[in-house]
Amino acid sequence: MVTILFLIYLFITLRECLKKNYPKIYSPVQLRRYFAIFTVGLLGFQASRSQTLDTDKLPTRPLAEKVVLGSAALPDFALPATATPKADEVALPKGDEIVRTALQYIGVRYRSGQSSPSGFDCSGLTSYVFRQEGIKLNRSSRAQYTQGVPVAKKSDLKKGDLVFFGGSRSTRSVGHVGIVVDVDPANNQFKFVHASSSSGVKVSNSSESYYSRRYIGARRVLGTQE
Repeated sequence: MVTILFLIYLFITLRECLKKNYPKIYSPVQLRRYFAIFTVGLLGFQASRSQTLDTDKLPTRPLAEKVVLGSAALPDFALPATATPKADEVALPKGDEIVRTALQYIGVRYRSGQSSPSGFDCSGLTSYVFRQEGIKLNRSSRAQYTQGVPVAKKSDLKKGDLVFFGGSRSTRSVGHVGIVVDVDPANNQFKFVHASSSSGVKVSNSSESYYSRRYIGARRVLGTQE
């Protein structure tokens, strides 16, 4: 405002100076011309100053929001958070995968010669479960006993190993097979899932008298196939 008043004062002083000292130059037409030039210049000056003032009013970011290398401060954008995998998406050891698949069929009834979720016999269950994990087993328990490598000690068993028992007619020849689901090395025992002819798919313990008397041996197929 002070600047505008000063310019008006300067214009009036200039006009009086021209009128007094240069009467030939001074005339109403020239005065209007000078006034027009002065007005245009004044408006331009005022507009530029107004724009400057508006720019000065723009908000500035606090110093705390600026990016500082090596600190926790971040820019306006942030890197996408790494997705945390769900529990069922975490890769399991192969033996755990075999056990998890086998336990899904607990309660399925026994059916001789069958190998599907509608019914299993003992080797039908093992061959079906391993097939779901991309491993091919022979169809009968006797043929499966020839696959993989032997596991001599019960304390060395791992989840997913195959365990073999004598049948109801002979305790010396392979007639039954199951999959190890848990091992108790201290007590030289293990639990296994299998298709029982009397109860269907279930989990049993090697300490049970029926199976402890008929246990023949174990084979490890996992990790032995190309």
